[in-house]
Amino acid sequence: MLKDFILFIKYPYTAGVISAVWIGTAILIGIDPDLPILKMVIINCIVTYLVALIGFRGVKE
Repeated sequence: MLKDFILFIKYPYTAGVISAVWIGTAILIGIDPDLPILKMVIINCIVTYLVALIGFRGVKE
């Protein structure tokens, strides 16, 4: 019954890479506010999609 309430991350490395990309971008924007935020977010979205496509592809169980 406890398993129903616990969030289980099946692919922690992929989630970690995606979070590192977004946190790194937030740090860069914090350091230099003159950076083009929209371009960086678009690049992050593309990278996140590609990493998720590769990393969350699981073996059928």
